[in-house]
Amino acid sequence: GDTVPAGAVLPNCVASGVKLGVRSLHNSYGPTDTVALLVTATNSSGSDCKVDLGPKSAVLTISKSTDSQDDFWSSADCPRTAGSLLFRAPAGRSITYTVRWDRKPSAPACATPPAGVAGAGTYLVQLAASGYGTSQTSFVLEND
Repeated sequence: GDTVPAGAVLPNCVASGVKLGVRSLHNSYGPTDTVALLVTATNSSGSDCKVDLGPKSAVLTISKSTDSQDDFWSSADCPRTAGSLLFRAPAGRSITYTVRWDRKPSAPACATPPAGVAGAGTYLVQLAASGYGTSQTSFVLEND
């Protein structure tokens, strides 16, 4: 999808016309692979609109599936980019934004995260966006 500047004259997307979702590019990843998560906005309305898929508005969290109460990584913890990332969602079409995860943990408010990287196992990814509800998927990190 095309990014648009914050002051764009395009109307904001509304949940009744746009559905957000998340999926993993692959079902499983080898020990040195970077995880790729695809955030999709599908616009079923009759006109173009802008949707914020930035790390503060569309929050991705990754947790070990056996302990889903303990987030391992969150896009809102210490985003590398500005809080907003606006995309044009064309009428009747979908746009996709790829988030890459290096398997390292994150910590709230840019605190120093724990050392190490995510180990082998099944991980749950949740996308939560205010007004749009939640979507989730999972992927597997394989052993050597």
